[in-house]
Amino acid sequence: MAKSKRSGMQVIQGGINIKGNVTIKGGKVAGRDNVEKNITNVNISFAPVYHALKENATVPPKVKKKVEADVKQIEKEVKKGEAAKVSFIQQRLENIEKMAPDIADVVIATLQNPVAGVSVALRKLLAKMQAARAK
Repeated sequence: MAKSKRSGMQVIQGGINIKGNVTIKGGKVAGRDNVEKNITNVNISFAPVYHALKENATVPPKVKKKVEADVKQIEKEVKKGEAAKVSFIQQRLENIEKMAPDIADVVIATLQNPVAGVSVALRKLLAKMQAARAK
């Protein structure tokens, strides 16, 4: 059995350590000591939120329209980056929480971590599908 050669990359908690030659064209490497301070273009995908809202059978259509409007306002505000008004976002989240708690969970997860929003939406969808199959 042949021994495999270890790659030249090593990841250490709290930073980045790459052994070997690295070329970066037209981009940046962000690490512990190289963090972008001016966040103006925030790209968070709210697709999981809209999908969860569309697939949610327990929320009446009129309520869905109101929730969707609040989600769109949150999405617009978040894109402002550091200039976003937290109180504005909080009010919209509280409205969504009252009307559709499941959707609020997906919005919160999306805002905390865009990838987590997908997992929350999928988890909720799978739970509903499993409950439907159990009947």
